[in-house]
Amino acid sequence: MRSQPRSPADPPAHCGRLRRAVPGLLLPAAVCLSLTAPLAAAPAAAASAAPAAARSQGGEARVTWGVVPANEEGADERVSIRAELEPGEEYRDFVEVTNFSERPVVFALTASDGVVVETGEFDLLPESEEPVGSGAWITIDDEVALEAGSSAVVPFTLRVPDDALPGDHPGGIAVSVRTAGEDDQGNEIALDARVGVRVHLRVAGELAPAVEIADLTAEYRHSWNPFRPGTVEVSWTVANTGNVRLGSAQEVTVTGPFGIGTGATGERAAEQREVLPGQRSREESLTTEAWPLGRLTAEVVGEQGTVGEDVVEAALSEARAEARFLAVPWVHLALLGVLVLLGGGWWWRRRARGRRLAAALAAARAEGAASAGDTRAQEREPGAGGASSGAGSGATGDGTGADTAPATVEPSAR
Repeated sequence: MRSQPRSPADPPAHCGRLRRAVPGLLLPAAVCLSLTAPLAAAPAAAASAAPAAARSQGGEARVTWGVVPANEEGADERVSIRAELEPGEEYRDFVEVTNFSERPVVFALTASDGVVVETGEFDLLPESEEPVGSGAWITIDDEVALEAGSSAVVPFTLRVPDDALPGDHPGGIAVSVRTAGEDDQGNEIALDARVGVRVHLRVAGELAPAVEIADLTAEYRHSWNPFRPGTVEVSWTVANTGNVRLGSAQEVTVTGPFGIGTGATGERAAEQREVLPGQRSREESLTTEAWPLGRLTAEVVGEQGTVGEDVVEAALSEARAEARFLAVPWVHLALLGVLVLLGGGWWWRRRARGRRLAAALAAARAEGAASAGDTRAQEREPGAGGASSGAGSGATGDGTGADTAPATVEPSAR
């Protein structure tokens, strides 16, 4: 049921939220805020009704309060309110609100739809947004006035519409108080703080659990060190396209052509405790190392799981998505080009040196051959002349031996 209209001192609708891991604990705020404690608190914490607290302006007494599931007698041991109803069925239950303050306080009661925020925690829609799911099906008093240190059991009714779809319809009941305060600069501000109890509503019917990997992108960044792999940044979201809340855990694998490994294989990347039906998780990302092998493929595999005490009898399947991208090994190609140029230059210089050496050897051989020919020619010229002279002398004379004195050869002196 909608809360009473805001007063002029109420904060604007764009004020942010501040959450704490301790359920129901509200600290003094120095800025315009709407504080929401996690509504799916731990059992011990919820059973103890840990208070929410806020400090009002001018040193007034601290306002502290708590809210827990209850029965007609008072607080019980439940952590949250669970109900599985048929379309058109009506359900009645209770919450207990306690004022731990030392003065009377009027608390506002509201019901709204559940969401999972960026931090992964369960929350309710801002008061500026009208509920359209289970929050709109809950009827509860607008406010409850409590004396100092007192408690009250507040009943509420949840009526499921006749045309409600089967599956989970998360919601909750919030108890809030508005007080005046100051920021660090002394400016007057309004504090709108709330804590609440989560309502798990499941409408009977066929359950269809389904999770998809959406908005998958992959980008490669090169390393300037050719002996080190580059990095791949993979981003995605998890979309719950079914009708029950689910948890999911994803693994990322990056492969090259023909499934060649790149160094990134089956890395556990992210995990969501719960993704509500019709909603998406925050953007997840993983940066991993991979060698640039050309056309790479990044695959994200999401494994589904139930949340908390939920029972889902339908089969849970894996969610898969792939993104293909280029990782051209520019650094390695540049290094290869440099090596080719250096090798080609060395080969050309070696070949040129070989040609010069061959030419020099050829020239030396030609010069040697020419010198040898001149020497042989010079040796042949004196021998030829002596033979001719001897022949001539032997042919001279008149043919008689009496007039010619015999030649004698003197032995050479030793």
